[in-house]
Amino acid sequence: MYAVGDVVRRPDPVTGVGVRVESRANATEQALVVAANILGDARVHASVPYFWSDQYDTRIQVHGRVGSGDRVRYLEGTAADDRFVALTESDEGRATAAVGWNHPRGARAAHAHLTTAPSRP
Repeated sequence: MYAVGDVVRRPDPVTGVGVRVESRANATEQALVVAANILGDARVHASVPYFWSDQYDTRIQVHGRVGSGDRVRYLEGTAADDRFVALTESDEGRATAAVGWNHPRGARAAHAHLTTAPSRP
């Protein structure tokens, strides 16, 4: 049995906690994995959550999940610049999210710093 879409709750590949990732991109990724599996492939769905929002003239993009105790490490710019790219890191030093503030290209590039463990869709 398969289920896909932004209403699907599945274990987070990092924490194991059941989560829903409510984005069009995630639903599309899930559907591609399920279609491949129906056709006999043995693919797994391991995506990084993503959201973006335009707030007046500010574009905010986040890949991953920011934890309550995560530290911020700026890769380019700072909050004072009103344009930056940053990574949030756990106490263990693992990158948990890439955050872009008025920096779409930098946010996409910073996404490469994130990894997920595979899990079934």
